[in-house]
Amino acid sequence: MDENGSARSIVVGISSHWILRFVALGSCLLSAALGGTPSTGGRQTVPVKAPVAADPADAVFRILEEIAAKKVWPGFTPSSWPLALYDGQQTLLLRHPDPPAEFKPVPGRPGVMSFPGRYPEVRANSTCEISGVRTATLIATSGVDRAIPALIEETFHVFWFARHTVFRPNEMARYAYPLTDVENLAGLLAESEALARALDADTPERAWRWVAAALEQRSGRRLRLDEESATFETHLEMLEGPANFVGDFALGKTSALTASALRQTRGLEEIRWRFYHTGAAMGWLLERFVPGWKERLDANPNLTMQRLLEMSLAQKGGAPLAFSTAERAAFRAAAELAIADLARRRSNLRAELEKRGGARLIVETAPEARPLQLGRFDPINLFVLGKGQVAHANFISLSDSSGSVELTNPDFARGSFGGVVGLTESSGRRPLGDGTRRLTVFGIQGQPKVERKNGTVTIEAPGVRLNWKGAEVETEGATIRVRINGSPAPAGSSEPQK
Repeated sequence: MDENGSARSIVVGISSHWILRFVALGSCLLSAALGGTPSTGGRQTVPVKAPVAADPADAVFRILEEIAAKKVWPGFTPSSWPLALYDGQQTLLLRHPDPPAEFKPVPGRPGVMSFPGRYPEVRANSTCEISGVRTATLIATSGVDRAIPALIEETFHVFWFARHTVFRPNEMARYAYPLTDVENLAGLLAESEALARALDADTPERAWRWVAAALEQRSGRRLRLDEESATFETHLEMLEGPANFVGDFALGKTSALTASALRQTRGLEEIRWRFYHTGAAMGWLLERFVPGWKERLDANPNLTMQRLLEMSLAQKGGAPLAFSTAERAAFRAAAELAIADLARRRSNLRAELEKRGGARLIVETAPEARPLQLGRFDPINLFVLGKGQVAHANFISLSDSSGSVELTNPDFARGSFGGVVGLTESSGRRPLGDGTRRLTVFGIQGQPKVERKNGTVTIEAPGVRLNWKGAEVETEGATIRVRINGSPAPAGSSEPQK
Protein backbone atom coordinates (compact mmCIF):
# COMPACT_ATOMS: atom_id res chain seq x y z
CA MET A 1 0.00 0.00 0.00
CA ASP A 2 1.34 3.42 -0.84
CA GLU A 3 1.47 6.43 1.44
CA ASN A 4 -1.97 7.54 0.34
CA GLY A 5 -3.53 4.29 1.41
CA SER A 6 -4.03 2.82 -2.07
CA ALA A 7 -2.85 -0.73 -2.38
CA ARG A 8 -0.31 -1.72 -4.95
CA SER A 9 -0.09 -5.15 -6.55
CA ILE A 10 0.45 -7.67 -3.74
CA VAL A 11 -0.81 -11.06 -4.78
CA VAL A 12 0.01 -14.70 -4.46
CA GLY A 13 1.52 -16.61 -7.36
CA ILE A 14 3.12 -19.92 -8.17
CA SER A 15 6.88 -20.33 -8.39
CA SER A 16 8.56 -22.70 -10.78
CA HIS A 17 9.06 -25.09 -7.84
CA TRP A 18 5.35 -24.92 -6.99
CA ILE A 19 5.71 -23.32 -3.64
CA LEU A 20 3.15 -20.66 -2.91
CA ARG A 21 4.89 -17.39 -2.32
CA PHE A 22 3.96 -13.91 -1.29
CA VAL A 23 5.63 -11.15 -3.21
CA ALA A 24 5.31 -7.76 -1.57
CA LEU A 25 5.88 -4.91 -3.95
CA GLY A 26 7.09 -2.05 -1.76
CA SER A 27 7.63 1.55 -2.65
CA CYS A 28 10.78 2.39 -4.57
CA LEU A 29 13.41 4.11 -2.46
CA LEU A 30 14.59 7.39 -3.89
CA SER A 31 17.85 8.95 -2.70
CA ALA A 32 19.43 12.25 -3.61
CA ALA A 33 23.05 13.03 -3.02
CA LEU A 34 23.69 16.43 -1.51
CA GLY A 35 27.25 17.63 -1.84
CA GLY A 36 29.00 20.86 -0.91
CA THR A 37 31.42 22.74 -3.12
CA PRO A 38 35.02 21.78 -2.27
CA SER A 39 37.38 24.53 -1.21
CA THR A 40 39.72 25.84 -3.88
CA GLY A 41 42.03 27.63 -1.45
CA GLY A 42 41.29 30.92 -3.20
CA ARG A 43 42.62 29.65 -6.52
CA GLN A 44 40.67 30.34 -9.70
CA THR A 45 39.04 27.25 -11.18
CA VAL A 46 37.70 26.43 -14.60
CA PRO A 47 34.02 25.47 -14.42
CA VAL A 48 33.25 21.98 -15.65
CA LYS A 49 30.69 22.01 -18.44
CA ALA A 50 27.86 19.54 -18.27
CA PRO A 51 27.96 16.97 -21.07
CA VAL A 52 25.84 17.89 -24.05
CA ALA A 53 22.70 15.76 -24.13
CA ALA A 54 22.27 13.62 -27.19
CA ASP A 55 19.77 14.98 -29.68
CA PRO A 56 16.57 12.91 -29.25
CA ALA A 57 15.79 12.83 -32.96
CA ASP A 58 19.31 11.64 -33.79
CA ALA A 59 19.05 8.93 -31.14
CA VAL A 60 15.70 7.74 -32.50
CA PHE A 61 16.93 7.61 -36.10
CA ARG A 62 20.04 5.70 -35.04
CA ILE A 63 18.13 3.16 -32.96
CA LEU A 64 15.45 2.53 -35.56
CA GLU A 65 18.00 2.05 -38.33
CA GLU A 66 19.75 -0.55 -36.17
CA ILE A 67 16.45 -2.33 -35.55
CA ALA A 68 15.55 -2.26 -39.26
CA ALA A 69 18.86 -3.95 -40.09
CA LYS A 70 17.91 -6.90 -37.86
CA LYS A 71 14.80 -7.64 -39.99
CA VAL A 72 12.71 -8.62 -36.97
CA TRP A 73 9.47 -8.80 -38.99
CA PRO A 74 8.86 -8.96 -42.76
CA GLY A 75 8.33 -5.46 -44.14
CA PHE A 76 8.84 -3.72 -40.80
CA THR A 77 11.03 -0.69 -41.37
CA PRO A 78 10.55 1.26 -38.12
CA SER A 79 12.18 4.44 -39.39
CA SER A 80 9.34 4.93 -41.91
CA TRP A 81 6.51 5.31 -39.39
CA PRO A 82 5.48 8.58 -37.67
CA LEU A 83 6.54 9.17 -34.08
CA ALA A 84 5.76 11.89 -31.52
CA LEU A 85 8.36 12.09 -28.76
CA TYR A 86 8.18 14.22 -25.61
CA ASP A 87 11.60 14.76 -24.01
CA GLY A 88 10.52 16.86 -21.05
CA GLN A 89 10.87 20.19 -22.84
CA GLN A 90 9.38 19.79 -26.29
CA THR A 91 7.46 17.33 -28.42
CA LEU A 92 9.26 16.25 -31.56
CA LEU A 93 7.19 14.93 -34.45
CA LEU A 94 9.16 12.71 -36.81
CA ARG A 95 8.25 11.58 -40.33
CA HIS A 96 4.62 12.71 -40.08
CA PRO A 97 2.96 13.15 -43.48
CA ASP A 98 0.57 15.90 -42.35
CA PRO A 99 1.85 17.64 -39.19
CA PRO A 100 -0.55 19.94 -37.30
CA ALA A 101 -0.01 23.68 -37.67
CA GLU A 102 1.17 23.92 -34.05
CA PHE A 103 4.35 22.05 -34.98
CA LYS A 104 7.14 24.06 -36.52
CA PRO A 105 10.03 22.75 -38.65
CA VAL A 106 13.37 22.25 -36.90
CA PRO A 107 15.99 24.12 -38.99
CA GLY A 108 18.36 21.80 -40.80
CA ARG A 109 16.37 18.69 -39.79
CA PRO A 110 14.20 17.39 -42.63
CA GLY A 111 11.22 15.46 -41.36
CA VAL A 112 11.54 16.80 -37.79
CA MET A 113 8.93 19.17 -36.35
CA SER A 114 8.78 20.68 -32.86
CA PHE A 115 6.09 21.78 -30.43
CA PRO A 116 7.01 23.55 -27.16
CA GLY A 117 6.10 21.44 -24.13
CA ARG A 118 4.06 18.23 -24.23
CA TYR A 119 1.59 17.99 -27.11
CA PRO A 120 -1.83 17.14 -25.61
CA GLU A 121 -2.22 13.88 -27.52
CA VAL A 122 1.12 12.56 -26.26
CA ARG A 123 0.10 11.15 -22.88
CA ALA A 124 2.01 7.88 -22.60
CA ASN A 125 4.02 5.28 -24.48
CA SER A 126 1.24 4.33 -26.85
CA THR A 127 -0.24 5.29 -30.21
CA CYS A 128 -2.77 7.94 -31.12
CA GLU A 129 -4.13 9.75 -34.14
CA ILE A 130 -2.47 13.07 -34.94
CA SER A 131 -4.10 14.86 -37.89
CA GLY A 132 -5.89 11.61 -38.67
CA VAL A 133 -2.64 9.62 -38.93
CA ARG A 134 -1.85 6.78 -36.51
CA THR A 135 1.33 7.84 -34.71
CA ALA A 136 3.56 6.18 -32.12
CA THR A 137 3.93 8.26 -28.94
CA LEU A 138 6.88 8.10 -26.59
CA ILE A 139 7.63 9.72 -23.23
CA ALA A 140 11.44 10.00 -23.12
CA THR A 141 12.01 12.44 -20.26
CA SER A 142 14.88 10.25 -18.99
CA GLY A 143 16.48 9.94 -22.42
CA VAL A 144 15.71 7.94 -25.53
CA ASP A 145 18.11 5.13 -24.65
CA ARG A 146 16.07 4.28 -21.56
CA ALA A 147 12.87 4.20 -23.63
CA ILE A 148 14.15 1.89 -26.39
CA PRO A 149 11.80 -1.06 -25.60
CA ALA A 150 8.76 1.22 -25.74
CA LEU A 151 10.09 2.92 -28.88
CA ILE A 152 10.29 -0.41 -30.70
CA GLU A 153 6.95 -1.74 -29.46
CA GLU A 154 4.91 1.39 -30.14
CA THR A 155 6.43 1.86 -33.59
CA PHE A 156 5.62 -1.78 -34.32
CA HIS A 157 2.05 -1.15 -33.16
CA VAL A 158 1.63 1.53 -35.83
CA PHE A 159 2.98 -0.90 -38.43
CA TRP A 160 0.69 -3.66 -37.10
CA PHE A 161 -2.41 -1.46 -37.10
CA ALA A 162 -1.83 -0.70 -40.77
CA ARG A 163 -1.62 -4.40 -41.68
CA HIS A 164 -4.03 -6.02 -39.22
CA THR A 165 -7.49 -4.51 -38.86
CA VAL A 166 -9.22 -7.40 -37.09
CA PHE A 167 -7.69 -7.50 -33.64
CA ARG A 168 -8.76 -4.49 -31.60
CA PRO A 169 -9.19 -5.29 -27.89
CA ASN A 170 -12.22 -3.67 -26.29
CA GLU A 171 -11.03 -2.09 -23.04
CA MET A 172 -14.63 -1.95 -21.83
CA ALA A 173 -14.60 -5.75 -21.79
CA ARG A 174 -11.55 -5.71 -19.52
CA TYR A 175 -13.40 -3.73 -16.88
CA ALA A 176 -16.13 -6.38 -16.83
CA TYR A 177 -13.68 -9.31 -16.92
CA PRO A 178 -14.52 -11.97 -14.26
CA LEU A 179 -11.53 -11.31 -12.01
CA THR A 180 -13.06 -13.12 -9.05
CA ASP A 181 -13.90 -16.39 -10.84
CA VAL A 182 -11.58 -18.76 -8.99
CA GLU A 183 -11.86 -21.54 -11.57
CA ASN A 184 -10.95 -19.24 -14.44
CA LEU A 185 -8.03 -17.75 -12.53
CA ALA A 186 -6.66 -21.14 -11.47
CA GLY A 187 -6.88 -22.29 -15.09
CA LEU A 188 -5.12 -19.14 -16.25
CA LEU A 189 -2.26 -19.72 -13.80
CA ALA A 190 -1.94 -23.31 -15.04
CA GLU A 191 -2.03 -22.19 -18.68
CA SER A 192 0.71 -19.62 -18.06
CA GLU A 193 2.92 -22.16 -16.31
CA ALA A 194 2.45 -24.67 -19.13
CA LEU A 195 3.57 -22.07 -21.66
CA ALA A 196 6.56 -21.21 -19.47
CA ARG A 197 7.54 -24.88 -19.32
CA ALA A 198 7.19 -25.12 -23.11
CA LEU A 199 9.64 -22.22 -23.43
CA ASP A 200 12.01 -23.88 -20.93
CA ALA A 201 11.84 -27.32 -22.55
CA ASP A 202 15.15 -28.70 -23.82
CA THR A 203 13.61 -30.94 -26.48
CA PRO A 204 11.02 -30.21 -29.19
CA GLU A 205 8.89 -33.16 -28.08
CA ARG A 206 8.65 -31.92 -24.50
CA ALA A 207 7.99 -28.35 -25.65
CA TRP A 208 5.10 -29.42 -27.86
CA ARG A 209 3.58 -31.54 -25.09
CA TRP A 210 3.58 -28.52 -22.79
CA VAL A 211 2.06 -26.45 -25.61
CA ALA A 212 -0.68 -29.08 -25.78
CA ALA A 213 -1.17 -28.77 -22.02
CA ALA A 214 -1.50 -24.99 -22.25
CA LEU A 215 -4.06 -25.20 -25.06
CA GLU A 216 -5.99 -27.87 -23.14
CA GLN A 217 -6.13 -25.58 -20.10
CA ARG A 218 -7.30 -22.70 -22.27
CA SER A 219 -9.99 -24.76 -23.97
CA GLY A 220 -11.46 -25.80 -20.63
CA ARG A 221 -11.17 -22.34 -19.12
CA ARG A 222 -12.81 -20.59 -22.06
CA LEU A 223 -15.98 -22.63 -21.50
CA ARG A 224 -16.55 -20.51 -18.39
CA LEU A 225 -16.02 -17.17 -20.09
CA ASP A 226 -18.62 -15.06 -21.83
CA GLU A 227 -17.91 -14.31 -25.49
CA GLU A 228 -16.89 -10.71 -24.80
CA SER A 229 -14.22 -11.73 -22.27
CA ALA A 230 -12.85 -14.52 -24.47
CA THR A 231 -12.65 -12.15 -27.45
CA PHE A 232 -10.88 -9.57 -25.31
CA GLU A 233 -8.20 -12.14 -24.41
CA THR A 234 -7.63 -13.13 -28.03
CA HIS A 235 -7.54 -9.60 -29.42
CA LEU A 236 -5.20 -8.33 -26.70
CA GLU A 237 -2.92 -11.32 -27.18
CA MET A 238 -2.77 -10.67 -30.93
CA LEU A 239 -2.13 -6.94 -30.53
CA GLU A 240 0.44 -6.97 -27.74
CA GLY A 241 2.01 -10.41 -28.12
CA PRO A 242 3.75 -9.78 -31.47
CA ALA A 243 4.88 -6.32 -30.33
CA ASN A 244 6.42 -7.69 -27.14
CA PHE A 245 8.07 -10.54 -29.03
CA VAL A 246 9.51 -8.13 -31.62
CA GLY A 247 10.77 -5.77 -28.91
CA ASP A 248 12.56 -8.52 -27.02
CA PHE A 249 13.89 -10.18 -30.17
CA ALA A 250 15.24 -6.89 -31.53
CA LEU A 251 17.10 -6.20 -28.29
CA GLY A 252 18.70 -9.64 -28.21
CA LYS A 253 16.66 -10.96 -25.31
CA THR A 254 15.62 -14.59 -25.06
CA SER A 255 12.45 -16.53 -24.34
CA ALA A 256 13.66 -17.00 -20.75
CA LEU A 257 12.53 -13.44 -20.04
CA THR A 258 9.02 -14.27 -21.23
CA ALA A 259 8.95 -17.48 -19.18
CA SER A 260 9.84 -15.43 -16.11
CA ALA A 261 7.14 -12.86 -16.91
CA LEU A 262 4.53 -15.64 -17.20
CA ARG A 263 5.36 -16.65 -13.62
CA GLN A 264 5.44 -13.11 -12.29
CA THR A 265 2.84 -12.20 -9.68
CA ARG A 266 0.60 -9.23 -10.36
CA GLY A 267 -2.54 -7.72 -8.91
CA LEU A 268 -5.67 -9.17 -10.47
CA GLU A 269 -6.65 -5.72 -11.71
CA GLU A 270 -3.61 -5.96 -14.00
CA ILE A 271 -5.06 -8.97 -15.83
CA ARG A 272 -4.38 -7.44 -19.24
CA TRP A 273 -0.60 -7.86 -18.81
CA ARG A 274 -0.95 -11.62 -18.62
CA PHE A 275 -2.03 -11.71 -22.26
CA TYR A 276 0.93 -9.60 -23.32
CA HIS A 277 3.06 -12.45 -22.02
CA THR A 278 1.01 -15.38 -23.36
CA GLY A 279 1.12 -13.68 -26.77
CA ALA A 280 4.89 -13.17 -26.56
CA ALA A 281 5.31 -16.81 -25.49
CA MET A 282 3.42 -17.98 -28.56
CA GLY A 283 5.65 -15.78 -30.71
CA TRP A 284 8.79 -17.39 -29.28
CA LEU A 285 7.39 -20.90 -29.73
CA LEU A 286 6.38 -20.21 -33.34
CA GLU A 287 9.79 -18.67 -34.02
CA ARG A 288 11.42 -21.86 -32.76
CA PHE A 289 9.20 -24.44 -34.40
CA VAL A 290 7.12 -22.98 -37.27
CA PRO A 291 9.12 -21.41 -40.11
CA GLY A 292 7.28 -18.67 -42.01
CA TRP A 293 4.77 -18.01 -39.23
CA LYS A 294 5.05 -14.24 -39.54
CA GLU A 295 4.31 -14.29 -43.25
CA ARG A 296 1.31 -16.55 -42.63
CA LEU A 297 -0.11 -14.14 -40.06
CA ASP A 298 0.34 -11.20 -42.42
CA ALA A 299 -1.31 -13.11 -45.27
CA ASN A 300 -4.41 -14.04 -43.27
CA PRO A 301 -5.82 -11.19 -41.13
CA ASN A 302 -8.06 -13.57 -39.17
CA LEU A 303 -5.35 -16.07 -38.28
CA THR A 304 -4.15 -16.13 -34.66
CA MET A 305 -0.93 -17.39 -33.13
CA GLN A 306 -2.97 -19.84 -31.09
CA ARG A 307 -4.47 -21.30 -34.26
CA LEU A 308 -1.02 -21.65 -35.83
CA LEU A 309 0.15 -23.59 -32.79
CA GLU A 310 -2.97 -25.78 -32.90
CA MET A 311 -2.44 -26.64 -36.58
CA SER A 312 1.22 -27.47 -36.04
CA LEU A 313 0.40 -29.52 -32.96
CA ALA A 314 -2.15 -31.55 -34.93
CA GLN A 315 0.59 -32.53 -37.38
CA LYS A 316 3.15 -33.43 -34.74
CA GLY A 317 0.90 -35.24 -32.26
CA GLY A 318 1.90 -35.86 -28.67
CA ALA A 319 -0.27 -36.06 -25.56
CA PRO A 320 -0.42 -33.09 -23.21
CA LEU A 321 1.78 -33.28 -20.15
CA ALA A 322 -0.17 -33.11 -16.91
CA PHE A 323 0.24 -31.21 -13.68
CA SER A 324 0.36 -33.18 -10.46
CA THR A 325 -2.46 -33.16 -7.92
CA ALA A 326 -0.34 -30.96 -5.65
CA GLU A 327 0.34 -28.52 -8.47
CA ARG A 328 -3.36 -28.23 -9.35
CA ALA A 329 -4.18 -27.63 -5.70
CA ALA A 330 -1.49 -24.95 -5.57
CA PHE A 331 -3.01 -23.16 -8.58
CA ARG A 332 -6.40 -23.06 -6.90
CA ALA A 333 -4.99 -21.94 -3.56
CA ALA A 334 -3.08 -19.15 -5.28
CA ALA A 335 -6.24 -18.06 -7.10
CA GLU A 336 -8.26 -17.97 -3.87
CA LEU A 337 -5.61 -15.93 -2.07
CA ALA A 338 -5.28 -13.50 -4.98
CA ILE A 339 -9.05 -12.94 -5.05
CA ALA A 340 -9.12 -12.34 -1.29
CA ASP A 341 -6.23 -9.91 -1.66
CA LEU A 342 -8.06 -8.01 -4.40
CA ALA A 343 -11.17 -7.70 -2.21
CA ARG A 344 -9.06 -6.33 0.66
CA ARG A 345 -7.31 -3.76 -1.51
CA ARG A 346 -10.58 -2.66 -3.11
CA SER A 347 -12.09 -2.14 0.34
CA ASN A 348 -9.04 -0.25 1.56
CA LEU A 349 -9.05 2.16 -1.37
CA ARG A 350 -12.77 2.87 -1.02
CA ALA A 351 -12.30 3.61 2.67
CA GLU A 352 -9.27 5.82 2.07
CA LEU A 353 -11.06 7.90 -0.56
CA GLU A 354 -14.03 8.46 1.73
CA LYS A 355 -11.67 9.77 4.44
CA ARG A 356 -9.61 11.95 2.11
CA GLY A 357 -9.47 15.62 2.99
CA GLY A 358 -10.05 18.57 0.72
CA ALA A 359 -13.11 19.59 -1.25
CA ARG A 360 -15.31 17.01 -2.94
CA LEU A 361 -17.29 17.27 -6.18
CA ILE A 362 -20.22 14.96 -6.95
CA VAL A 363 -21.65 15.01 -10.46
CA GLU A 364 -24.71 12.83 -10.98
CA THR A 365 -27.45 12.47 -13.54
CA ALA A 366 -31.13 12.69 -12.77
CA PRO A 367 -32.77 9.22 -12.61
CA GLU A 368 -34.65 9.81 -15.89
CA ALA A 369 -31.66 11.30 -17.78
CA ARG A 370 -29.25 9.60 -20.13
CA PRO A 371 -25.97 8.46 -18.52
CA LEU A 372 -22.82 10.46 -19.12
CA GLN A 373 -20.59 9.33 -21.97
CA LEU A 374 -16.92 8.56 -21.63
CA GLY A 375 -14.41 10.84 -23.32
CA ARG A 376 -10.67 10.57 -22.87
CA PHE A 377 -9.38 8.53 -19.96
CA ASP A 378 -6.28 6.64 -18.85
CA PRO A 379 -7.00 2.91 -19.37
CA ILE A 380 -3.94 1.80 -17.42
CA ASN A 381 -3.97 3.90 -14.26
CA LEU A 382 -7.36 2.98 -12.89
CA PHE A 383 -8.71 0.40 -10.46
CA VAL A 384 -11.98 -1.48 -11.00
CA LEU A 385 -13.55 -1.72 -7.54
CA GLY A 386 -16.53 -3.89 -8.39
CA LYS A 387 -20.27 -3.07 -8.27
CA GLY A 388 -19.80 -0.75 -11.25
CA GLN A 389 -17.24 1.49 -9.53
CA VAL A 390 -13.89 2.50 -11.07
CA ALA A 391 -11.23 4.69 -9.40
CA HIS A 392 -9.29 6.94 -11.80
CA ALA A 393 -5.82 8.07 -10.70
CA ASN A 394 -4.77 10.13 -13.71
CA PHE A 395 -7.41 11.67 -15.98
CA ILE A 396 -10.96 11.18 -17.24
CA SER A 397 -13.62 13.27 -18.97
CA LEU A 398 -17.39 12.73 -19.13
CA SER A 399 -20.04 14.61 -21.08
CA ASP A 400 -23.48 14.80 -22.58
CA SER A 401 -24.98 17.19 -25.12
CA SER A 402 -25.20 19.99 -22.53
CA GLY A 403 -21.78 19.98 -20.96
CA SER A 404 -18.73 18.16 -19.69
CA VAL A 405 -16.48 17.55 -16.69
CA GLU A 406 -12.76 16.82 -16.88
CA LEU A 407 -10.42 15.58 -14.18
CA THR A 408 -6.63 15.75 -14.54
CA ASN A 409 -4.72 14.85 -11.37
CA PRO A 410 -1.94 17.44 -10.94
CA ASP A 411 -0.16 15.15 -8.45
CA PHE A 412 -0.43 11.96 -10.48
CA ALA A 413 2.26 9.36 -9.91
CA ARG A 414 2.14 5.95 -11.54
CA GLY A 415 1.04 3.26 -9.10
CA SER A 416 -0.49 5.78 -6.67
CA PHE A 417 -4.02 6.99 -6.02
CA GLY A 418 -2.93 10.13 -4.25
CA GLY A 419 -4.01 13.66 -5.13
CA VAL A 420 -7.20 14.40 -7.06
CA VAL A 421 -8.90 11.07 -7.84
CA GLY A 422 -12.19 10.31 -9.55
CA LEU A 423 -14.64 7.51 -8.77
CA THR A 424 -17.16 6.65 -11.50
CA GLU A 425 -20.30 4.59 -10.95
CA SER A 426 -21.72 2.74 -13.93
CA SER A 427 -25.20 2.92 -15.35
CA GLY A 428 -25.18 -0.77 -16.25
CA ARG A 429 -23.29 -4.05 -15.98
CA ARG A 430 -20.12 -2.88 -17.71
CA PRO A 431 -18.13 -0.24 -15.84
CA LEU A 432 -17.61 2.77 -18.14
CA GLY A 433 -18.93 0.86 -21.15
CA ASP A 434 -22.61 1.36 -20.24
CA GLY A 435 -22.30 5.03 -19.36
CA THR A 436 -21.77 6.73 -15.99
CA ARG A 437 -24.44 7.80 -13.52
CA ARG A 438 -22.19 9.41 -10.93
CA LEU A 439 -18.68 10.85 -10.71
CA THR A 440 -17.18 11.73 -7.33
CA VAL A 441 -13.93 13.69 -7.28
CA PHE A 442 -11.92 13.39 -4.06
CA GLY A 443 -8.98 15.39 -2.73
CA ILE A 444 -9.56 18.77 -4.40
CA GLN A 445 -7.23 21.33 -2.86
CA GLY A 446 -8.58 24.79 -2.07
CA GLN A 447 -12.12 25.98 -2.52
CA PRO A 448 -13.43 25.38 -6.05
CA LYS A 449 -14.72 28.44 -7.91
CA VAL A 450 -18.42 28.02 -8.69
CA GLU A 451 -20.25 30.32 -11.11
CA ARG A 452 -23.83 30.37 -12.39
CA LYS A 453 -24.40 32.48 -15.48
CA ASN A 454 -27.10 32.41 -18.18
CA GLY A 455 -28.30 28.99 -17.04
CA THR A 456 -24.83 27.42 -17.14
CA VAL A 457 -22.85 26.12 -14.16
CA THR A 458 -19.06 26.46 -14.28
CA ILE A 459 -16.72 24.97 -11.67
CA GLU A 460 -12.96 25.30 -11.67
CA ALA A 461 -10.36 23.98 -9.23
CA PRO A 462 -6.86 22.51 -9.48
CA GLY A 463 -7.32 19.37 -11.58
CA VAL A 464 -11.05 19.83 -12.23
CA ARG A 465 -13.09 21.75 -14.78
CA LEU A 466 -16.87 21.53 -15.26
CA ASN A 467 -19.17 23.41 -17.61
CA TRP A 468 -22.84 22.41 -17.88
CA LYS A 469 -25.91 24.10 -19.26
CA GLY A 470 -29.11 23.50 -17.31
CA ALA A 471 -27.37 21.84 -14.36
CA GLU A 472 -28.34 22.38 -10.73
CA VAL A 473 -25.67 22.95 -8.08
CA GLU A 474 -25.67 23.07 -4.32
CA THR A 475 -22.86 23.35 -1.78
CA GLU A 476 -22.79 21.85 1.68
CA GLY A 477 -19.58 22.35 3.59
CA ALA A 478 -16.68 21.03 1.49
CA THR A 479 -18.98 19.07 -0.84
CA ILE A 480 -20.33 20.47 -4.11
CA ARG A 481 -23.13 18.48 -5.71
CA VAL A 482 -24.07 18.97 -9.38
CA ARG A 483 -27.23 17.41 -10.80
CA ILE A 484 -27.34 16.88 -14.57
CA ASN A 485 -30.90 16.90 -15.87
CA GLY A 486 -29.89 16.05 -19.47
CA SER A 487 -31.99 14.29 -22.07
CA PRO A 488 -34.43 11.55 -21.07
CA ALA A 489 -32.96 8.07 -21.21
CA PRO A 490 -34.49 5.78 -23.85
CA ALA A 491 -37.03 3.21 -22.68
CA GLY A 492 -35.47 0.00 -21.47
CA SER A 493 -32.06 1.52 -20.74
CA SER A 494 -29.86 0.05 -18.03
CA GLU A 495 -30.56 1.00 -14.44
CA PRO A 496 -27.79 1.94 -12.03
CA GLN A 497 -26.26 -0.97 -10.18
CA LYS A 498 -27.02 -1.35 -6.49
